[in-house]
Amino acid sequence: MKGNPFTGCGHFIRGFQIIWQPGLRWFLLVPLCLNVLLFGFLIVWAKSMFSGWMAVMMAWLPEWLAFLEWFFWLVYAVIIILMIFYGFVAAANFLGAPFYGYLAEKTEQRLTGAQLEEGFSWAALLALIPRTLKRECQKLLYYLPRILLLFILGMVPGLNALVAVFWIIFSAWMMAIQYLDYPADNHQLGFRDMLTYLRAHRLSALGFGMMVFAATLLPLINLLALPAAVCGATSFWVNERQESGQQMSAT
Repeated sequence: MKGNPFTGCGHFIRGFQIIWQPGLRWFLLVPLCLNVLLFGFLIVWAKSMFSGWMAVMMAWLPEWLAFLEWFFWLVYAVIIILMIFYGFVAAANFLGAPFYGYLAEKTEQRLTGAQLEEGFSWAALLALIPRTLKRECQKLLYYLPRILLLFILGMVPGLNALVAVFWIIFSAWMMAIQYLDYPADNHQLGFRDMLTYLRAHRLSALGFGMMVFAATLLPLINLLALPAAVCGATSFWVNERQESGQQMSAT
C-alpha cells in the first residue's frame, strides 16, 4: 500500500492550525452550533436507549458462553458507541455540507497562494447546496451497506471481537472519504474517481482518517474536529497532488 500514515496524521494537525487563521475562523461558528445541538441530542437519546439495547443483545448470548458475558458486554458497548459516532458524523456532515464545501474552497485558495475573494457571499454558499447534498447522498450509499454488514456480523458471538477491529479501520477509511471528498468535489472529480485517488494514497488516507476518528470521540474536541478535518483534508489534497506531480515529472 502506498502512502505514509504519519503524513496523513500531520495533515489533520495542520487542519487545526489552519481553521484558526483570520478569515476562516467564522467557519467554526455555524457548524459548532449545529454540532453542539446534535451531539447533545444523541447523548440524551443514547443514554435512554442503552440499557434496552444491551439487554436485547445479551439475550442472544448462548448459555455456554455466559462466563464471557463481561467481554461481550464490552464489545457490544463499543459497537453501540461506534453506531452513535456514525450517526453524529453523518448528520453533522449532511447539515454542514455546504459550509464545508465552501471552507475547503477558501482553504485551498489560502494554501496555494491564490487571492481570496473579499468577504462572504451567501450566493456562492447557496449555489453549493444542491451539489454538496448530492455528494453526501453518494457517500451514504457507499457507507450504509458496509455499516449494515459490520453490524450484522458484530451480533455473532465469536466474530464480534474481530468485527470491532474492522469497525475502527473502516471508520478511519470513512473519515478519509468524507473529508477528502470536499476538495475533490470542488475540482469536479467524480465520487468513484475520488475513491481511486484515495486508494492510491491508502496509508496516508488511513492515517488522516484515524486522527479524525479519534478526535471525534473526544468530548469538546469533537465539536471542532469536523471543520478542522475539512482544512486538513484540503491540505492533504494540495500537498499530496503536488508531490505526485513532482514524482511523475522526475520519472
